Amino acid sequence: MADLYEPDVGTAYYRSADPVKNLRLSVKLDRITSSSLIPKVPGAPAERRPSSEDVELKDLTKQGMKDKEEIVISWQQKIFSQREIELYNSDDPNFSPIEKKYHNEVKALLDKGKPANRIFTYVDHDRFSQEDEATEYLTTSPKEQPTFLSEKMSHIRRRRVGMAKQRKERDHTFVPKLNVIEDDPTEELITRNHLMASPVQIMHIMADLSPRDRLATDEEEVVLCTIQIDANGVLSIHPDFNRGRRAYVKETQKEFGKDVFEYTIEHASKEMNRQEQDREMKMYREVYTRHKDFLQACVGTEFELPPADVLRLLVYGEIESAKDFEYDDLYLHFFVDLPKYWSVERHQQLSWVTQTCATKVHGRDDVAYFSFPFHFELFYRNDNLVEEEKELELPHFPTIMIEVLSLDTWNRFRTEGYTYLTIPGQPGKHKERLHCWRPTGTSMTSQLRRFFIGGSPELEDPTYSAIPSTFTGTHLSKFGFKTETTGSVDVNLNVMMQSRAFREKKASKQSLSSLLEALGINAVQQNITNVLDAFKKARQRMLNARESATKDLIKTSSRTATA
Repeated sequence: MADLYEPDVGTAYYRSADPVKNLRLSVKLDRITSSSLIPKVPGAPAERRPSSEDVELKDLTKQGMKDKEEIVISWQQKIFSQREIELYNSDDPNFSPIEKKYHNEVKALLDKGKPANRIFTYVDHDRFSQEDEATEYLTTSPKEQPTFLSEKMSHIRRRRVGMAKQRKERDHTFVPKLNVIEDDPTEELITRNHLMASPVQIMHIMADLSPRDRLATDEEEVVLCTIQIDANGVLSIHPDFNRGRRAYVKETQKEFGKDVFEYTIEHASKEMNRQEQDREMKMYREVYTRHKDFLQACVGTEFELPPADVLRLLVYGEIESAKDFEYDDLYLHFFVDLPKYWSVERHQQLSWVTQTCATKVHGRDDVAYFSFPFHFELFYRNDNLVEEEKELELPHFPTIMIEVLSLDTWNRFRTEGYTYLTIPGQPGKHKERLHCWRPTGTSMTSQLRRFFIGGSPELEDPTYSAIPSTFTGTHLSKFGFKTETTGSVDVNLNVMMQSRAFREKKASKQSLSSLLEALGINAVQQNITNVLDAFKKARQRMLNARESATKDLIKTSSRTATA
């Protein structure tokens, strides 16, 4: 809660599409203590402050010295300080056009009476705004030194770069075809060619904290707020609006004390009336409606749906990398093995070969980054669901069979490993790391041939790395098959499923498992679960019967002992 009450002295950034000329700021300045009302005690040392016994403090309100000022300032509104009024009151022939304009405005202002304001402004084309860009520091430390970049940027007037006259002169400048490199570039050439013109406007809200009887010095003119806007409509305000927080404090150091001022900054721009708000909302609704119609025209209203009893499976995958293999210059050959009841369209590609990739050392591993994308679309339909006389079979999701190979500069071909990946049964993003193996052979000859001339034992049926496609038995044994562990392959998959049953999910509140069950994916698994539940219930009934029989036996034994 304390942070919400304390003022925010940082820079706040706002973005608005409205014209900046509509910006209004309400600034309130109030002096809460005054050292000028405490007279110096005769004969007192300079470092000694008068105590309450030496002088009687006066009431600020009765003396009329309570200094309070409130003003509403618009964007780039010029308000003259007391020092500027004295400066521009005289007619100097060396005045620039802007200063001559200020001279005329001060003359017209003095005809109405000399103002006594403390709050004034420096607009974009004032000298203070230009010098302030060159003297901007990141910290308040007096030992801070400007960097090389800040020194170079301090000589650039960003709001003056790119004027029409300069662009015209630059367009008609003759550029020789020879010696296009400037051996000794000037500062102006470097500024024009290496720095971009960033149109920025700036404005400072200042305060004159000097006594009323004399003009202010540079130390007594303090910055209350700095406002800056760029061409993209980003408005920066330093410090931010108070918004109910505690007021900002400014102090002036003097010989016998200090003056303390508090000020607040609030947003005072004119708000839109009800009619303007309704007109703006109507415009926004029209824009959003047109954008919605445009997107709908791009996407379309009709979507292709599979038949009622068909599950559509769409997979977008990526072979990310392979690592820890024996040889370099790797490439992968992989294909999709379709189990029973799965089908595919004729034009769909189900086999891919990646590019050859050299490995690089990443940590302790030799990694080959492929980033090879692939995708395929499959359909599942089990006709046994509607034929009650046929027995339901356990369905399997498709499997990706992967073979890792290497080919060196001598065209020596080697098999580095086999692995497989079953498509997950849940939609979403999946990242898998597949560990590979390769057959080693039964003699030393195969290893020598692999090293010297290339070539190695291969699988006649690539599906043997998982369950062979020709296998029809109930038990699969690979005993006696000699293999060797090799590297690993990282694969990313994005799985999507589409079915008409999914449209009824929201209305019937069915889970994904029940939808897949309706398609026959988990039919056998559900039957097994029902059998296990029935077994658990029967076992619980048996335990309850045994417990009741034990209790009856104990009661009978106790009655016999009593008799």
